[in-house]
Amino acid sequence: MFNKKLITGIIKTSLLGLFLTFAVGARANAMTVVLDPGHGGIGTTGAGALYPPYMEKSLNLSVANQIKSELEAAGITTYMTRTGDSSLTLDQRAAYAQSVNADLLISIHFNSTGAHDRNGSEVWTSLYSSYYTTGYSLGTNILSQLSGIGFQNKGVKTKLGNSGDYYGIIRNGVALGIPTIIIEHCFMDNAIDRAIMDSQGPSGIGHADAAGIINYVNSVGGPGASLPKASPVVFTEGSTASSLSGTTNTAAGSKSGASAAASAPTGIKKDSAGNYVYTDPTGATATFTPDEWSRLLGNWSYTGKPEYYIQQVPITDLKAILGQ
Repeated sequence: MFNKKLITGIIKTSLLGLFLTFAVGARANAMTVVLDPGHGGIGTTGAGALYPPYMEKSLNLSVANQIKSELEAAGITTYMTRTGDSSLTLDQRAAYAQSVNADLLISIHFNSTGAHDRNGSEVWTSLYSSYYTTGYSLGTNILSQLSGIGFQNKGVKTKLGNSGDYYGIIRNGVALGIPTIIIEHCFMDNAIDRAIMDSQGPSGIGHADAAGIINYVNSVGGPGASLPKASPVVFTEGSTASSLSGTTNTAAGSKSGASAAASAPTGIKKDSAGNYVYTDPTGATATFTPDEWSRLLGNWSYTGKPEYYIQQVPITDLKAILGQ
């Protein structure tokens, strides 16, 4: 004769085990956000911008704590690269994000300028393919919320350096396959921005960030979804091409440093209508209007060799910059 209580207990235990296994699996595949409060270090070491009574490293941490609280309340798994006044290298921050299988790495910062004449919020993201697409969408959602509390929206931006993305946290993040952005909330030294900072405080600014992040997460499937993993970006310094496949794209050959710059074309060909005809490292071609080409040049104007650096970039990435 069967023991009904025993059989029932076994069934319940099995179902519970199955449920727990499913729940753990679902949690492992859920959206994971890592917040990176920029700077950090005892005293004024690693303080970032200093404009009394504000110290950037402290503001970054306070804002990140507010974001984390709201993201977790919304069911989004959230970690922070630092929870105290500690000093971390950029590669350590990215490595931590990788260790918790982050879908997004968001670095929290405040801006400043010596002339005290700039204001507004801006987001920096990778210029590479899907990393740009993710960063642009996430950044746009965040900036929409920040402009809602008074900051001027300066847009989502990219910048290329000699070894890929200019900013180290972005470069280290995408090298590990993690979409990474920097939020520069406002200019601490600007009277317009400081008035908004005073009125909102870190909690108000963090609330705006959290609302933007939650809106983005909901747009891609919600807290239970996970972003598709992209191939890491590796850019070899001095190379003429970048790749999304984990190796340097040498379809057009590669040269090193000065010799590459010296032999680089001095201009891009134009067609009969005055449009710019661009050929990327893979041999693909595209035509850009003078206005579009001017906008692209602006991303690398600081280098003094914008056309040289543009010619290292695949057409798909250039079109993503233009929103095409």
